[in-house]
Amino acid sequence: MNSRAAAVMGPPSASDDREHSTCVVMGAGLSGMATAIQLKRKFGLDDVLVYEKTDDLGGTWNRYPGAACDVPISFYSFSFYPAYHLKSDWASRERIQEYLHEVRDKFELCNIVYRTVVEEARFSRDDGLWHLRVRNLETDEVRSRTCNILFACLGGLAIPQDPPFDPKSFKGDVFHSARYPKIYDLAGKDVVVVGNGCSAAQIVPAICHTAKSVKQVARSRQAFLPRPPIPDHPFLRTLISYVIGLGWLFRSAIFWFAERQFVLSDITEGAKKRSELKQVITKYAQSTAPQRYWPVLEPDHEVSAKRRVFDMGYIQSLNEPNVELFSDDAVVKAEGTTVFTEKGHELRADVVILATGFKVRDYMFPLKLYNSEGESLQDRMKETGSKVFQGTCVSSFPNFFWLMGPNTTTGHSSVIFTSECQLSLAFHMIRPVVAALRSDSQPISSRSTRKAAAPFVEVTRKAEDERYARLRKEMRNKTWETNGGVSWYTDKQSGPVPVVASPLLAQVYLPGLQ
Repeated sequence: MNSRAAAVMGPPSASDDREHSTCVVMGAGLSGMATAIQLKRKFGLDDVLVYEKTDDLGGTWNRYPGAACDVPISFYSFSFYPAYHLKSDWASRERIQEYLHEVRDKFELCNIVYRTVVEEARFSRDDGLWHLRVRNLETDEVRSRTCNILFACLGGLAIPQDPPFDPKSFKGDVFHSARYPKIYDLAGKDVVVVGNGCSAAQIVPAICHTAKSVKQVARSRQAFLPRPPIPDHPFLRTLISYVIGLGWLFRSAIFWFAERQFVLSDITEGAKKRSELKQVITKYAQSTAPQRYWPVLEPDHEVSAKRRVFDMGYIQSLNEPNVELFSDDAVVKAEGTTVFTEKGHELRADVVILATGFKVRDYMFPLKLYNSEGESLQDRMKETGSKVFQGTCVSSFPNFFWLMGPNTTTGHSSVIFTSECQLSLAFHMIRPVVAALRSDSQPISSRSTRKAAAPFVEVTRKAEDERYARLRKEMRNKTWETNGGVSWYTDKQSGPVPVVASPLLAQVYLPGLQ
């Protein structure tokens, strides 16, 4: 079966008939795929199960028109299987999904249980295991499972923000960009797009030639930049595919180009580059967009305080006669076939597309995660803020690893690179745990008769506090908290989410092996 057919029909689910697995991975997005594949490659673990709530892998990759990645695919791909063979480095959602299906087939990733979600996970120090409550979303059947090691690969871009109005009062269709219907015809329809971040900037140029009209309501401003001049000639792509080592050099060059942009976030050291970038933004807008939009295409915040938007046709689409931008405005209600804005505009609409972002601070919703003392991770986050060691481990939550959690996503680089860095840390920590499990002559399935709890590893509270203090100290030098914290990176309680990681500080509990 080819990738396109698999995408339509949906891949078959793995069997979920075992009460216990050595590892359980929650989520089959990019991080979940990397975790499951690398557990087998690095540790030879076949006893791994992945639970995925949707009917396919890929996670946050949405199906809205124009969806694409603004990070070159040579870098936005797994290090153990880089996508050098694709025809273009600027990959669409369809090409990325085909690549992910190719990865699935190549590494025989057949241990994913689709349409199934972990609703609750509790750790017990008595047996050293995670106890899970798992629900099949098709049959509503609830099962109890256990595992030694638990990976959360649920991502932050999963739960859409609520609509800014009651959809029941609107006669037309309302859907979030992340819930865009698989088949939907916009021909002859008046469309209102709410939002102007990365998703909206891809949706507007993709639908403006089909819809009767496209009216965009943008509450805040963005920094729109021309796409970086990454070499993308077909001949170069061919060379990269066949010349050994050239792909690695090209990938490394993209990495270092992206890393150079991180200085923009430094309040002092990045001031000159931000000033230069502001001039680039102004020149680009004035050479591409209609003059009436020039003022509102100027960012009203520090350029690096928000994630920049690499333009893939949005600014040019503002020249279309059926496209209209209502900037510095917000939707307040929608009734009948009319959308009302804060500034008093009344916009006729058959369809409202919400490109309004996600509930990034509803950590792992709707999952409830508890330690052996009955404390939930979500309550911990409310109390202490995003205090997570290296963005990966939480004290008093043993054998638990959180990929793409707080303090990881930087916005200037590839999130796949970030998750693989986190996996390196997690694998370093679980190596003695896996070794201890293998040296135990008694099968873990006989846990009811074990003389001691299964081995586990956990980060110390001291290490977590020290790391977090260093993190907060450094963040005072960054732009993310300027302008009142305009970016969704910021947490009003604990500050922004920045980097990935350095030294390991953890303690290991290995009964009988200490």
